[in-house]
Parts: sequence; C-alpha cells; structure tokens
Amino acid sequence: MDESKLKNRLMRITAITIISSIVISFVGISLIAYVGSAAHKADYIQMQGETKEYKDRISKQIDKNFHILNSFSKTLEVTNSINSNSELLEKVITDVNAENDFISLSYIRKDGSSITNILGSGTKTDVILDDLNIYAQIAIRQAFNGRNAVSKMYDSQYYDGKLFLYAVPVYYNNEIIGAIAANDTIEIFTDIANGNYVMDGKGYIHIISSRADFLVRSERTLIKGQYDNIYESPYLSEETKQKVKKALVNNESIFGKFKYLDNTYYFYMEPLDLNGWYLFCANKIWSYSLSIGNIYGIIGVVLVIILILFNALLYFGYNQIRGNIKKLIRLAYWDPVTGAENETKFDQNFAELQKNQKKYSTIALNIHNFKNINDLFGKVQGDNVLCFIKRIIENSLKEGEFFCRSSADTFFIVLLDTDEEEISKRLNKIITVVKEASVMYGNYSYELSLYSGVAVLGDREKALLALQSIKNAHQNIIAFYNKELHNEIRQKNSIESNMHLALKNKEFKLFLQPKFNLKNDDLIGAEALVRWQNPDGSYRFPNEFIPLFESNGFCLKLDMYMIEEVCKQIRSWIDSGVEPIPISVNQSKLLFSDRNYPNNLEKIINKYNVPASLIILEILEGVAANDMDFLNQQIETLHKKGFKVSMDDFGSGYSSLNMLYQLKIDELKLDRGFLRKVSQDNNERRQIILEQIISFAKNLGIDTVAEGVETKEDRDNLSALGCDYGQGYFYEKPINAKDFSIKYMS
Repeated sequence: MDESKLKNRLMRITAITIISSIVISFVGISLIAYVGSAAHKADYIQMQGETKEYKDRISKQIDKNFHILNSFSKTLEVTNSINSNSELLEKVITDVNAENDFISLSYIRKDGSSITNILGSGTKTDVILDDLNIYAQIAIRQAFNGRNAVSKMYDSQYYDGKLFLYAVPVYYNNEIIGAIAANDTIEIFTDIANGNYVMDGKGYIHIISSRADFLVRSERTLIKGQYDNIYESPYLSEETKQKVKKALVNNESIFGKFKYLDNTYYFYMEPLDLNGWYLFCANKIWSYSLSIGNIYGIIGVVLVIILILFNALLYFGYNQIRGNIKKLIRLAYWDPVTGAENETKFDQNFAELQKNQKKYSTIALNIHNFKNINDLFGKVQGDNVLCFIKRIIENSLKEGEFFCRSSADTFFIVLLDTDEEEISKRLNKIITVVKEASVMYGNYSYELSLYSGVAVLGDREKALLALQSIKNAHQNIIAFYNKELHNEIRQKNSIESNMHLALKNKEFKLFLQPKFNLKNDDLIGAEALVRWQNPDGSYRFPNEFIPLFESNGFCLKLDMYMIEEVCKQIRSWIDSGVEPIPISVNQSKLLFSDRNYPNNLEKIINKYNVPASLIILEILEGVAANDMDFLNQQIETLHKKGFKVSMDDFGSGYSSLNMLYQLKIDELKLDRGFLRKVSQDNNERRQIILEQIISFAKNLGIDTVAEGVETKEDRDNLSALGCDYGQGYFYEKPINAKDFSIKYMS
C-alpha cells in the first residue's frame, strides 16, 4: 500500500472522526440545551403555580375573616344589638373578639364614635375615628360606603408590630349605620414569606407594594443587605426595572431574572388583588452550574475519547435526560398527595377520548364533610383517606377508563358506559367499599360517606353541577345531569341573583284570600299570600322561590316585608273609613327563633298605627319541634302585645294533640291535604279524627279554619263537624290587594 493511499485513508478516518465528533458534540450540545430549556420551563410552571397557591391561601384567610365580620354584622342587624344598651353591645364585641383572636375589634358609628375591644387590654369607648391611623380611617370610610375593605399595613399604638385592618358595613333597616373593624397582625403574610417549602425549599417569597417597596421580607432571602425598594437593588438591570414598573402600573404578573454573586436567579411577581400588593417569588436557576466554557471543555475532552466512549456517554446522558423528563412530567401531571393524575392530565386524556370514543360518562365524586376528618384526625390521616379512595377507584376501572384527583376531596372519573343502571351499579360498589371502611383514631371512628354526580356524554362541569345538586342530601348519593337539573340550577341562580333587587323594587306583591264563617258565609278575615311580579308583568309563584328562601335565609327579610305590606293595607282601609278585617301572615321558623322578633313586629304596627289584634301570625307545626318552651314564651310575649298566633297546615306532618294542648295558640288551620282525603275517600276513620281535632280545639278555646274548601259539600261537611271558618276556591282564589278591596271592602 503506497503512501498516498495511506494518507488518503488517514484523511478519510480523520474526516470521519472529525465529522462524528462534530455530530456527537452537536447532539450533546442540543440535548444539554433541551434539558436546560425544559428545566427552566418547569421552574417557571412551578414558581407560577406555587405563587398562585400562596395567593389563594392569603385570599382564603382574608375571605374567612370577612365572613366572620359580615356574620357578626348580620347578627347585630338581625338581633338589633346595635340599638340595645351599650353594656350589651360591649359584651357582644368582647365575646366575638375573644373567640376570633383579632388584635382589636370595633364597632364604629358613622359619627366617628366607637366601641373597641383590644385583645388583652379590655374595652375602650373613647376612641374616635379621627384618632386612628390614616390607612385605618380610609378602610372604615370605604365600609361606610357599603364596601368590604382591607387597609394598608401600619404601626399601631396598641401592638408592637405592623397591623392591617378589615372593615365591613353594618346595616339596619337597609341603611348603613356604621362599620365593624378588626385589626389583625401580618402573620398571615410572614408565615408564607418564611415558609420552608417555597420551590422545594430553594426559593423565597417577599411581599411588595405597588411602588415596589418591601412590605414583608422573607427571612430566607439569599441576598445580603437591606433595601427598602427593589429598584434600589443593583442586581436588577434597567430593562428589568422598566418591565417591573410597567407590570405594577398595569396590575399584571411578570417573570424576570437578576444576577447575584455570579449566579442567575429568576423571579415571578403575582398581584394579590389587595391594595396593589404583590407576591415576589425568587429562585436560583435550575442548578445550571455548568458554564458554556465548561461545556465546550468537556466536549473537547470527549473528542479525544474513542467513539465507543462517546456512545457510552451519550447513552448515559439519554438515561439522565429521560429520568429528568419523567420527573418534570410527574410534577406537571400527577397529584403529589395521592399519586393520581391531576386535572391537567385528565383534561388532556378527555380531549383525546372525545376524538375517538362515542360512549362515555364523566363522574364527579366527593366525600361528605371531608373537613371534619382533617379537623378531627389531622391532615396526615386525611391524606391517607384520599390515598385509600384513590386505590379503590383505580381498582374499579376498566381498560381505557381514567380518573384524577381534582382538589381537596373531589375526584373526577371517566367510565366507558352510558347506561345509567350500569353506572349506578359500579358507583354504588365504590361507595359501599369506602363506606365499609372508617377512619380510626384511638377509640373514635368516623364513617366515610361518598356522593357523586354523573354527566352521560358530558364534561366535568356538568358532572359537578349534578354533584352540587345533592351536596347536602345524604339520602341521595348519585345524581345524573339532565336538562331539568340544568334549568333548575339556572332558575335557582336567577332567583338568588335577583331577590334582593326585587325586594328593593317592591316586586313582591300582596295577594289576599278571604276567610268566611262556615255557618253564614260572612267575611271574617283574609290570609296574606306573596306573589313575585317580574318587571315584564309575569309572576313567579311561591313554590318557585319560597323553599329556596327558607333554605338561604332570605325569608327573614321577606316575611317582615309582608308584615309591613299588610299593615299598609289595613291602614289604607282605616283611612278610607272602612272597618278593617284581621289578616293572617305566614312567618318563618327563623323569625320565631329571634328574641327581638316581638319587638320588631311592634315597631312596624306602631309605624302604621295598626291594632295588633288585626295581625294573625301563622306558623308551621315544625316550628315547635326544637324548643316548645321557648316558642310558648314567644307566643306569650306576642299575646301581651296584642297579636294572635295561628298554627298552619295542622295534620301535614307529625302533628299530635299533645302539641296542640301545650301550645298557647289562638287559631288552628287544618291541612287541605287531610281535608281532601276525607272528602275523596269518605273515610269514616278520618272523619272521626277530624271531628275530634275540631272538638278538642274548641274545648281549648282555639278557633278552627279549614283550608282548601272547594265545593259546597266541603263547606257543609266541615260546618257539620263544628269547624268555625273556611277558605278556598269555593269562596275565592287569592287575588291582589286592590281587587280584594274593591270586591270585599267597599
């Protein structure tokens, strides 16, 4: 072999080696760049997610404190404690503050005077609004204007450290008469700032103002030296400072970076939506300690090593990359508590499912009162319960089905079934297995109870709506989404979003149904009924909104509004020279549980100068179920003020003659359903019972009124049994107050 051939072969080998080295180096550099990019992206995602989580924690704590203060404000309004003597109000404020551990709790009147309880220092009545810190004054004046407000941080004369103040309005008769204000420490912020788990313990969080001033510093900050403002720091470039200023002006979140001691750090700023404050989260760049020069140095060394070693290093690098990617994927798609997939992965799987699968159902699964488990047994035991349920669900799935843990105690499942019977069977099996287990702590146990919402061919939102429809109904553990449910929820939301404005606009109208003497058909009174008239003139009838008002407490306002409407009507008759008739008004259980209820009624009748004897207060028999003695005390107080009390729908529930004997009522209204059965069945036993009830009431001096008198036969039969009065369609349906006055009172 001649020299030229050897030279040519050597050149070819050299060229191949050089090309192989370049390719391998290029691939190596590309892989390193990819890993760096993926790690940076994961850092961004984690930093953003953790910052938002801390923001949510702050928001929930603030919302909780607002809920406490608003509940206290509502209690003052409902119980009329504001207008009670000052000693009682001071005691109420002291008790509430002792229970909730605010630094101070105050009731501030609109004239600036106040009653203030300072934790550990007693109650002061000589503090006026103008004496307070200017930030506190601003928040309180916002409450006077009907807004919940949080002040900026400030130094207090009563506490060694910074405080901030919550303020909520106090209403009485729909007018703002003052504000409830509570001072709290900034521990809610410092606890978060000093947390040991920010970015897996490698990051830290500050809280800054809209002017970039440090409000709360983390003790774990890596930067030495105290700066009052982040713009004073020499570590942020001018370009980054301008971006920060722009974000603060526009109330936007922002990512950025800075250099400190030859290390690169990334930061993320998230607005707290509170006084212009921001969370400032910082972390060292993804352990990216290799400089570009080091990388090229390694590559230069690698070029000297034989191709086999190159391949071995590449193989090792591939495994490392694959392992890092798995970790990143786990952070992005898996729940850290249970190991189940999270919502993000669930939604990706769901999108793929919809492309190829025609038959599926989405299930939302929840634990009844999961908060009790955490409160009673601790978070660790609560997490164990979630892991247990995750395993049960996992073992119940077929091929192609999937699930996730969403948040707290909610799981979403996709089953490849659309048959409701089969779905119910599978869910009942899961629910039964979970129910047979129980949380144990020492000698105590807690039974686990699940309930679920199902959307056949539907998504998570629809399944969640079905779940919410049975949230508090333990007798029903599975609900299927349908159009009726959707319409019901939409109607419920419509009613609740419009009820306060409707009351303000007087859309609730007074209707009257006359009551007659069954002996001679003389008019002896009327029952007040409510109808909701929409702005377009159409009506919502009571069965559409009354049950909802009873559950959400709005009936408290509506019932008192109806009392006032009845008083207006009676006053109108008196002013017109017409002799008025008594009117019965339905009253809720919540009203009768209020000790100030009789006094509130008296104020209304005094306002219209109406005799109390013309107002008959109707209660349902269920009002007596909890505390018969207290109810009798209320009735006795009402009697002393001149009111009469009637028991409505007697016979519809678990009525007993013993209850009738114990309650000091003036009138008994017999349930129309019971009367209908007597008329339709002609049942001799029912006839005897009805006759005995009427006789028993008469012997006790209680008038009897029959509802649902629809035929002459009904009237004659009830009259023969000794019933005093009747109302129903035989006489007249409910009509508006104006028509009633024209027909019966002119």
